[in-house]
Amino acid sequence: MKWAEAAALELINEAIQPGGRLIRQPRGSLVARPDATVQLAAGTRIDLELKRWGTPLPQPAGDTAIVWVLERSLPELRQRLREADENFVDPAGWVRLHLPGLIVDRSDLERVRRPPGSETRNPFADRASRIPRTLFASASDRTWSIQELAGEADVSLGTTSYAVTALADRDLVEVSAVGKEKRVRVRDRRTLVLQWSAEYSWRRNTAVAFDVPEGSPTRFLKRLPDLLGMDRWALSLQAGATLVDPHARWDTVHIYMREATSEALHLVGNELGWHPVDNGNVVLLAPYYTDSVWFGSREIDGLPVVSNLQLILDLWHYPVRGREQAEMLLDRSMVAQS
Repeated sequence: MKWAEAAALELINEAIQPGGRLIRQPRGSLVARPDATVQLAAGTRIDLELKRWGTPLPQPAGDTAIVWVLERSLPELRQRLREADENFVDPAGWVRLHLPGLIVDRSDLERVRRPPGSETRNPFADRASRIPRTLFASASDRTWSIQELAGEADVSLGTTSYAVTALADRDLVEVSAVGKEKRVRVRDRRTLVLQWSAEYSWRRNTAVAFDVPEGSPTRFLKRLPDLLGMDRWALSLQAGATLVDPHARWDTVHIYMREATSEALHLVGNELGWHPVDNGNVVLLAPYYTDSVWFGSREIDGLPVVSNLQLILDLWHYPVRGREQAEMLLDRSMVAQS
């Protein structure tokens, strides 16, 4: 059993006391399910199956309850799972269970830390994320050597190796041996997006909103090259997505800038005569991913737009029809790369 799943069981065991106890599946057992059983004082027994968030959901056997195992999860995801009445655990200290005779929703548990020597780096960190970005953009049947991936992503062999190891630990890539060489292939793009979006939200970017007399948002986009030049910005969220796959009405323009601070974004707006407000129609973003947000960006109709993957990740938690637009872009990407 992997560390995150073992940590989840530890937290569940703590969260259900004193009214219940956890019976774990013995290691080495040939029985695939359950991973554990909750035994309540009243005599009720509920089998649990742990599933890493984003992995395909099988039909549970009998009365087995599915418990999603999260890691570094965002408040948006946890709230969405609560609203969907889903069970989940995050080793950072959250346990939410809704089982027959048992309701638990706790955020006060002590974080379970990885033991020394078991820590794996985050494949969704800025520089390392060039590896899953490269894999997402490649054809479904494409396999890569470590050297090929490093070259395409323009990162070191060391960064590539640890990113691939971390992705494999999450079951996001398939690693096979061809002679003395390792070959890497992405398993499923939707699973990759689900796990990544559990740890990332567009709100992690530094944002400054401005009230801009833009008239038509579409016509305003065409003015941006004259206002901003062409080498310091890229569109994202719905303004970017509409250039790839027009879908829903939108009225807010989100622009990634190479400026790295809120103060620098304010200066850009001030130079253009824009007035900062809380809910402006033009939002300048200093990127959370200062390096990799630009990876895979391109020009569409003469306007710089971030990659499809970055659009999907930014839209995933966006409250105004963001998930709907993200799902459409994801479906489009999966068809194009099949």
